[in-house]
Amino acid sequence: MDREGQRMKNSDIISNLPDNITEQILARLSIRDAVRTSILSTKWRYKWTTLPDLVFDAQGTHDSTNPELGLDGFELVKVIYSILCQHKGPIQKFSLSVRSMCPCYSDIDQWIKNFLSTKGIREFILLFKEGNWYKLHSSLFSCANLRHLSLSCCTIPSPPPIFGGFGDLTFLELERVSISNEIFQNLLAKCPNLSTLFLVHVDGLNGLNIDYVPNLAKLTFYGNPNNICLKNTPHLVNAGIGFTQLPDMNQNIGNRIYNLNFLSNLRRFTAGSNFLKFLAHGSVRNLLPSTFKNLCYVYFFEVMFEDIDSLSLVLGLITSSPNLTELIIKPSWTTNSAADQMLETAAEYLEGKSHSIGCLMKLRYVEMEDIVGVGPEMELIKLILGKSPSLEQMKIDPDKTVDGFIEREPKIVKDLIRFPRVSKIAEVIYQD
Repeated sequence: MDREGQRMKNSDIISNLPDNITEQILARLSIRDAVRTSILSTKWRYKWTTLPDLVFDAQGTHDSTNPELGLDGFELVKVIYSILCQHKGPIQKFSLSVRSMCPCYSDIDQWIKNFLSTKGIREFILLFKEGNWYKLHSSLFSCANLRHLSLSCCTIPSPPPIFGGFGDLTFLELERVSISNEIFQNLLAKCPNLSTLFLVHVDGLNGLNIDYVPNLAKLTFYGNPNNICLKNTPHLVNAGIGFTQLPDMNQNIGNRIYNLNFLSNLRRFTAGSNFLKFLAHGSVRNLLPSTFKNLCYVYFFEVMFEDIDSLSLVLGLITSSPNLTELIIKPSWTTNSAADQMLETAAEYLEGKSHSIGCLMKLRYVEMEDIVGVGPEMELIKLILGKSPSLEQMKIDPDKTVDGFIEREPKIVKDLIRFPRVSKIAEVIYQD
């Protein structure tokens, strides 16, 4: 072979790459750039048509050489339709994450009905940020191989009578979704292998009611339920719960709260201020387990340090968790003259508690987020340092944007240095 022939052979090496290499290359490209590889050579012309994952989002549908050149809704519809028509083989993942496609919802119906429901799809993601909500096409219920379903700004209709369930579904995410309680309960009952459930601002549910989801391991809920009842979830070990507003505590608690025993099995627990305040209510607190023997990670966010009931609950949960190793707390503040007096009272409460509670034997890592150095914050830090013999690191992340913080900061740092530490290896890291 002459030099010219050898040069041409070497220059076309990309056409002779093994299939597994070309598949890896295509998988790392956005859908737009993957389709563009068809111009590389005749051998590459149709390689993209067997891509198992089709992801359409702001990044994947923009020109990589000119990020400002994007696609509007109608152009994107044409692109997606063209890609689906040319696609060959199974589609494992279809993801559409854009601001809005409100005028084009009938096109999405056709994609689900004519393409995705016949391609053995396993992962379906439909995330919109604004516009009228999309009513999910019933053909999605025929996608029996689904393992992952994520929806936002959608309305979920009643499944057809022949719906046999999503037997393989392990991940369900509903955010800003409308679904009736009856449909939701029916859906859960037909997802026997569901392990992760994510519910945020879901309209139509009359409460956080889950009965017999045997493989559920992780639950995230943020909303405003009328009641909470979690039963027959033996594998639930990770839960994050937040209320958008504090329920009316003047109502009969017994009509709204049925079962909080699931908390005793948790290994990881995240809770927001309104949920903590709710749990701190006397008649609700009596329903809590006496110990949290499995709990090893806790994140309390927007804790109202001026509220003694909330502080009492937080302290009670911490000291009732003998295996707790990691604790993260982020406060929330009300700035008024009444709050100042409440903060002083809360600081005195924590100072008194430091003499009566036991040691946090296994606590190793603590993070205090957005602290401003007020009394109860500092008293809690002091308490933890003095009660945690296994503590390795405490990270202090101050909120320096608060009025008066700069003036208080030298004293805060000085106090942190002088607070006694029962752990000989404890390191306090102040994020300057």
